Amino acid sequence: MTRGDGQHYGTGVLPEHRGHGLGRWMEAETIRLVRERHPDLGGLLADTADGNTYMRGINDALGYVPTHRTVHYRFDL
Repeated sequence: MTRGDGQHYGTGVLPEHRGHGLGRWMEAETIRLVRERHPDLGGLLADTADGNTYMRGINDALGYVPTHRTVHYRFDL
């Protein structure tokens, strides 16, 4: 029996350390650890902005698929 999905948010690499594969490594390691520690989870959710093309590429390569879209509106009152 699965217990539902886990949620993983907030992978980030400081600008001076980007371009070395750290984001991909952190994301892949998170998936590995979650599978090891919580084998009954049905899946793992990540929330990545459409404009973050680098992280979207990493998530796509690791098998994440879009499941929802969030739209933010701002109104001046």
